Amino acid sequence: MDIETLIEKSKAGDISAYMELLKQKQDLFYRIAMAYTKNSYDAEDCISDAAIKGFEKIKQLHTPNKFFAWFTSILVNVCRKNYKLKSTSCCEEEMQELMDSFSYSSVEDKIIIENLLSKLKDDDREIIVLRYLKDYSLKEIAYIMDIPINTVKTKIYRSLNILRIKNRRIENEY
Repeated sequence: MDIETLIEKSKAGDISAYMELLKQKQDLFYRIAMAYTKNSYDAEDCISDAAIKGFEKIKQLHTPNKFFAWFTSILVNVCRKNYKLKSTSCCEEEMQELMDSFSYSSVEDKIIIENLLSKLKDDDREIIVLRYLKDYSLKEIAYIMDIPINTVKTKIYRSLNILRIKNRRIENEY
């Protein structure tokens, strides 16, 4: 079944159609929840809570092709509400995945990049992960983070500048 049909059935109260929608991106939802909670049990709780909330509010979804961004924003809000971040918004696994996406000429390069990313604020790092690791569009990030799209653009621009400046400092040390 296509997404639009599943959403229409979900709006009519068909829970199995709704669960079929969620199963299409369950791995992504799990990784997002893990990035916030850093614990598989808590991540599963957040996904369950978000699923319930989403099903209760599915009638508010006006654009079917935005279902996954819509649900992701619910999930992120549930994670933020239930589990406050301590020092980073990305779990070690997510950070490792981001690190592995770079090509390194040495172990030193990997350490430098990890150090650079750790210098970003939590929400800035979260936006960088959503944009460059998860391949979300600027519009989807704005929706998920519940901030204006121009704020997303500004945060990406500033974060990349911070990373460039800090990288130059590190290069000058060597």
